[in-house]
Amino acid sequence: MKPVKGREYLYVWHYEPVDGRRRQRYEYVGPVNNPAARRAAVDKLEGYARKAIEDARRRVQTERAIASPAGR
Repeated sequence: MKPVKGREYLYVWHYEPVDGRRRQRYEYVGPVNNPAARRAAVDKLEGYARKAIEDARRRVQTERAIASPAGR
């Protein structure tokens, strides 16, 4: 939540690559008291979390493949 001019709004933050670096980005979702905005925020958070988990799994698999000696 971020207060703007005395009212609270929902934003979802995530990291995305910009010029070879990871930058934090805020995405506006809607007013805090709007049920549709709250559902949308949860959906967005779930999507970002799912992507982060998939990326971590890929990195772990890649590192395991590099770390394991050939032929084992």
